[in-house]
Amino acid sequence: LTIFSLSFERQVLEYRNDLKQYWKRGYGYEINRKSSCPLFHDLFRRLDRAENESRINGHVSEAATVQVGHAETLLPLLSLMGFFKDEMPLTSDNFALQQGRTFRTSRIVPYASNLLVVLHRCRDTHRVQLLLNEKPLTFPHMSDPAPEYDTVKDFYRDLLQGCDFKKECQLSTNSCKKSSGCGEL
Repeated sequence: LTIFSLSFERQVLEYRNDLKQYWKRGYGYEINRKSSCPLFHDLFRRLDRAENESRINGHVSEAATVQVGHAETLLPLLSLMGFFKDEMPLTSDNFALQQGRTFRTSRIVPYASNLLVVLHRCRDTHRVQLLLNEKPLTFPHMSDPAPEYDTVKDFYRDLLQGCDFKKECQLSTNSCKKSSGCGEL
């Protein structure tokens, strides 16, 4: 095998994995992202509490929160928040058109990936900074690497007011038959 063919095979294998994750945990289906609604709301509840305590008391009672998960947790959250979304969906027949895609799971959620959310207290405002795998990550549609927290909340207003996990993931009673074992949890 030549170096060219090995490189091409690597690209095909990478795309195959990205395609799987795109449809299973990314942008392929809306429910993939919505599965992260509880984590998303928890993140913003914690940021709200820290912002309020900082503004009122000058300090926060919980300086750091560590939540541990897997790529299968982080990828849907990042997708819900609009990160790494390409204009064209990944499909089995557009490999050649996707060479410049941003949705590359080997870069987004490599082994031991992490997301750090930092709330900075500035003179009259609070700012939020993200680091993905120890590298700065800019919020979608924002150029400031640490935008004001109110700007970030405004950007995610629809998700903060909606994104109800129980509603999104509820099975309708019409889709279950008594013999299938569906019922109340």
